[in-house]
Amino acid sequence: MRSEPRSNIEWRSWGAIDPLFGVSSLPGRGRHGERPWTTDEFYAYGALTWSEYVRHWEAYGVNRDCCVEIGCGAGRITKQLASYFQRVHAIDVSRDMIALAREHVGAENVTYCCTDGRSLPLADTTVTAAFSCDVFQHFARSRDSEAYFHELWRVLGQGSSLMIHLSVYAWPDQFPGIYQKVHRVVHFCDHLYAEVRRRLIQVGLGKPFLYGVSYHSRWLFDLLSNLGFRDVEVRFFATSSLGARPSLRSYLFAHKG
Repeated sequence: MRSEPRSNIEWRSWGAIDPLFGVSSLPGRGRHGERPWTTDEFYAYGALTWSEYVRHWEAYGVNRDCCVEIGCGAGRITKQLASYFQRVHAIDVSRDMIALAREHVGAENVTYCCTDGRSLPLADTTVTAAFSCDVFQHFARSRDSEAYFHELWRVLGQGSSLMIHLSVYAWPDQFPGIYQKVHRVVHFCDHLYAEVRRRLIQVGLGKPFLYGVSYHSRWLFDLLSNLGFRDVEVRFFATSSLGARPSLRSYLFAHKG
């Protein structure tokens, strides 16, 4: 059996120490920041961003019967999914996050489950949509996502769609080898630093942190196409940041063929 993603360490720590900021890490909104999140503001922010997400998903195509949300966190978007879909399966690696989501979302059509960060506790072809936001870019390695993509292919029914927020990149046409070498060095240093911090958390000496990975566009397209997904595309659009300049982010869409 393959081990859990190493990123589970910091996300379970976020769930125990500062779940709202861990999910929505806007400047100054931490528990000890200048303007800590209140629960009302946190879920209102979820409603705002969902209103920006959903029109893109509807333009692509979405079946509103049953949705699985990977990385529900404290339920910021789960609350919106519950009012949009008939049924929602909300999963997360942090029991503390799930407990907070249960407390504040409270929708009867939502089922929560704590997972290992690799598997979906659902039967084959039982959901019609899959959603994830602010999760896939926080794995310890981009390849940690492969297990979830295989699981999504398994649980989604024919014609279902997914919408997943993640960061993508591609090599420039000129001197791609140089960029690849620089990327490897930078990624190795970042990964080593993150591993040190995870080990400190494990021995009770560290605090949770935000670590990010990005996905090479060709690798991502090949992975989904080989699984059988069709109409694979990445769309870029801006989302609100509560007073700050809207941020341009990338979202993966695909249909199960």
